[in-house]
Amino acid sequence: MKNLFSKPAYFLGITFILFSLTWGNEIRSKAPNFTTEDLDGRKVELKTVLPSGPVLISFWATSCKPCIQELSAVQKFYTEYKKKGFEVLAINVDGPRSLSAVKPKVKGLKWEFPVLLDTNKDIYRKYQVLGIPHTVIVDQNGDIRYTHTTYRAGDEKLIQKKIDELLGEQPTETSKSEGEKSGK
Repeated sequence: MKNLFSKPAYFLGITFILFSLTWGNEIRSKAPNFTTEDLDGRKVELKTVLPSGPVLISFWATSCKPCIQELSAVQKFYTEYKKKGFEVLAINVDGPRSLSAVKPKVKGLKWEFPVLLDTNKDIYRKYQVLGIPHTVIVDQNGDIRYTHTTYRAGDEKLIQKKIDELLGEQPTETSKSEGEKSGK
């Protein structure tokens, strides 16, 4: 019997399946809640951040160039979207040996969003992360609406499109006040 793993078509098929499972998928499961510390030692809990709008959770490490590229691209639209309720939680998964490099790296990159620490990879395991960068977008109800692993230039446009979509689903301040005026 021939070895199936030596056939290029088999390899390509398995690669396609794995790729489609980890990149750009719309998911409708609940995001596991977590509590961890930010770079200044303050506790941050996911469920307290969710009500204001969609949250992008990104698992990253200081040695991961694609992680840094993705989060730097997200930073470019974070400031504008934050005013609309969007939040980013960049979860660093560096171990104890490289933990001291996280704060200077973030400061040098001028990231304005919260950077959280997951040195024991507890949150990483809760989210069943297989590799980094791993990005999850959670809506304000706590439903995972998008996930992907890896980063290539241009992926930030897909992320931005998903955020636009989710922000469009939220009632705006204008529509809330119009609804209140009309007695709805």
